[in-house]
Amino acid sequence: MHLKFNKIIVLAFLFHWVTSSSPCYGQEESEEKFTTIGPIGISDQYKLPENKNAIIFRIKNYTSRSIYKIYGRVFSINKEEKNLSKKFVLLNNPHQGGSIVKGNPHRPGTVSEWNFKLIRKPSQEAQDIKYTLQVNPRSIFFVNVEPPKIKEKKP
Repeated sequence: MHLKFNKIIVLAFLFHWVTSSSPCYGQEESEEKFTTIGPIGISDQYKLPENKNAIIFRIKNYTSRSIYKIYGRVFSINKEEKNLSKKFVLLNNPHQGGSIVKGNPHRPGTVSEWNFKLIRKPSQEAQDIKYTLQVNPRSIFFVNVEPPKIKEKKP
């Protein structure tokens, strides 16, 4: 009886080790990294549309409520610049806020794309310039009443 119990423990340990160490099939490995700022996470990947003075950031909602508005500051960071007053440049009006592009409403646990309008046109050809979004947790606003969940249709 003692030998059967040891075999069960060894088999359970091996099963746990194999399932946790091997990648799950059907899930994509993404190079996208989210910087956690309290209730949200901001992706290191962004999009600069060619025809608009805007930038699109992917934001992950870590809270238990849906987000309807985010106010933040978009900065350009020139890594080659030595002068600190020119290294970080504010590109948007932080009082205007962002608007949700994809993933409306921004439900808990989901990733949505947010569009922030820029005052200055971003430089698309400069390779040494990066962009970042700075958000204070107090500048994230939630809906008063949660929208109903959409039921998925089964085929």
